[in-house]
Amino acid sequence: MGQIILWIVNIMTNNTESDVIIETKNVTRTFWMGEVEVRALRGVSLKIKRGEFVAIMGSSGSGKSTFLNQLGLLDIPTSGTVIIDSVDTSKMSEKEKGEFRLHNLGYVFQDYALLPELSAIENVYLPLVMQGKRKKEYQRAASTLLTAVGLEDRLNQFPSKMSGGQQQRVSIARALAHKPRVLFADEPCANLDSVASRQILELFKKFNKEEGQTIVMVTHEDWHVEYVDRIIRLKDGVLE
Repeated sequence: MGQIILWIVNIMTNNTESDVIIETKNVTRTFWMGEVEVRALRGVSLKIKRGEFVAIMGSSGSGKSTFLNQLGLLDIPTSGTVIIDSVDTSKMSEKEKGEFRLHNLGYVFQDYALLPELSAIENVYLPLVMQGKRKKEYQRAASTLLTAVGLEDRLNQFPSKMSGGQQQRVSIARALAHKPRVLFADEPCANLDSVASRQILELFKKFNKEEGQTIVMVTHEDWHVEYVDRIIRLKDGVLE
């Protein structure tokens, strides 16, 4: 709870926000596969500026998704520190991390991660319901976002009746519904054709430029770099 209070105090007392929204200090991550030690990350230190659209790239097994999971508080580093908006997340309890994620971070996954029993608008406003928003407020916000991603005529459609590109647009709307400080995307175009992929990347660019949304995206496609501000390349768990 202490870190959440500190984060709120920082926002209320700082008239000028730091240019850096994410900083990692010597982050490592080691897994064990039986008796085999796998050092997925070997000490990664970097800074990501507020409002940047960053791509994390590297060959298979380079540590891209593992690193994204550290940045997004979906996994715990073996050692090192992840600082988000001046908050040292290593000092947070799991409950505090859950609250922090709910209010500050958004996620887009390659498999869309939509709930099949919910319609598009229900999937989008679910995070706002979890935040305790009023019905009129979360319905309006979800409708506005689905319109922004070009799905104003699919509000009540279920995922099973949508194309892959449409489902990914719903997941983007959901990730942005609570106005996250950082949007994380893990191979968001992996299951899409080139046309749908460009539509998704154009949406990311739109929210990045028009709303100042910070975006950190893992990708393996070289042509995606035309949409981003900076490339972070990993090789064998270290910055290349």
